Amino acid sequence: MASRFPRPVPGEGAPRTQGEQVGYDDGQEEGGYEEEMFVNVPDQCKCGICHLILRDPHMFDQCQHTFCGSCLRRWLRKNNKCPSGHNGTVEQDKVRPNLFVAQLLANTQVNCLKKRGRGGRCGWKGDLSELKTHQRHTCLFSDTACEQECGAILQRGLMQMHINDVCTRTPRPCPFQPLACRDMLPQREMATHMKTSGIQHIDFLKTTVLQQKAQMQLMQEQIVVLQRTLKERTGYHFKYQKSHCVQTSDSNTTCRYRGISHGLYLHLTGPLLEDLQLSLQCSEVT
Repeated sequence: MASRFPRPVPGEGAPRTQGEQVGYDDGQEEGGYEEEMFVNVPDQCKCGICHLILRDPHMFDQCQHTFCGSCLRRWLRKNNKCPSGHNGTVEQDKVRPNLFVAQLLANTQVNCLKKRGRGGRCGWKGDLSELKTHQRHTCLFSDTACEQECGAILQRGLMQMHINDVCTRTPRPCPFQPLACRDMLPQREMATHMKTSGIQHIDFLKTTVLQQKAQMQLMQEQIVVLQRTLKERTGYHFKYQKSHCVQTSDSNTTCRYRGISHGLYLHLTGPLLEDLQLSLQCSEVT
C-alpha cells in the first residue's frame, strides 16, 4: 500500500502555510484539498497533518485515524506513532484506504478554482469525483500542451489565440504573398524559404513595379482628360452667369449695364468701344 504514496516533500508533520498548500491542482497529488473549493465542507474530513481536506484518505488499523495518503507516507518515513497522538507504535503495513470517507468526499460538491491571473475564475461546479476529468479535458483555465506539439504549455482557453498568433508550427503566408508568392510555411521554416526563394521574390517585385508604373501612366492620362473636361464645363458655366458692368466715369457715374458674363465682355470690348475712354463713357449712357 505504501508504494502507491507520492514521494515525500519537505516539512513532514507541520501545518502548511498559505503558500505551501497543495489542493485541487490536477498535476499535484501532494497533501489535501483547499477548503474553499468545497461548497459544503464535510464534517471530520480534515487531515491532521496538513490541516486541509482529505485527499486519498488512509487510516491506521489500530486507531482508525484518517489522514491524506501522501501526508501519512511522509510522516511514517520519520515517525512510528500516530500523528493524532495515539499511544503505541504503528506500522506502515497496517495502513489502508478509508473507503467510507473516500466515497463521502467523492460525492461532495466542489468548485473548480482554476483561474487566469486577474482574468476570472472557472465557474464549473460538480462532484469531486468529476473534478479531474473536468480539469483534464474541458476546463479553459487548466494548463495543457499545444495541440500542434510546438512545446508550449498554456491554458486551454488561450489555445486558439496561441495557434493563430504565436505557435511556430502554424502555417503562415510568405511576406511576398501580396506580390504573388503563394507558399504557406511554419514560422520556423520561413527563414529558409526566404533564402532559397530570393530570386523568385525579386521577379515578383519586378513584375509588380512594372504593373504599377503602367497603372500610374494610365492614371496620369485620365487626369489630363478630366482636367480638360472640367475646364470646358467650368468655362461654359461662367460664360452664362449673370453679371453687371462696374466701370465708372470721371464723374463717378456707374455704368448701368446688366447681362450675362459673355455679353459683358462684348459690352466692354466691342467694336463701338475702341479705347478705354469710350469704355468709361459707357457708364454715362442712360
